Amino acid sequence: MKRRFLVAAAVLAAAVAGCSSPPAALGNHDAKVMINGKATNALQPVTCNQTGQAWTIKTVDKDPGFTATIQLGDEVKAQTVEIRNLGNFTGTYWDDNLGKAQARVSPGKFSISGEAQGAFADKPNQSATATFDITTTC
Repeated sequence: MKRRFLVAAAVLAAAVAGCSSPPAALGNHDAKVMINGKATNALQPVTCNQTGQAWTIKTVDKDPGFTATIQLGDEVKAQTVEIRNLGNFTGTYWDDNLGKAQARVSPGKFSISGEAQGAFADKPNQSATATFDITTTC
């Protein structure tokens, strides 16, 4: 009886652990980020999450870091990019609202490039535009 209980408990623990493991697409990856054509620091660890046809890619650390959303479907489209203190720049791109950007997706590789509106840390009160290029595998 005791042995059956231990086996049942082990099976239950394995089933619960299996349910809590994230899918492979949600694991950690690295992103290369360039601001105004210059690489920023080392590779940025990111997580990739898919909801329907939208992918959200964000850095593990909030600051410095970024969050970007790409919409898949008939047209691959950059929806938003929020850059936080990367390459001395903090800025935002919003589809059809602020800045401009495009996204490209090939098997497992995501690229977003464009322009964001914001400011550089050395001139925080002066509005600025910076180009960005973000590339990662998800």
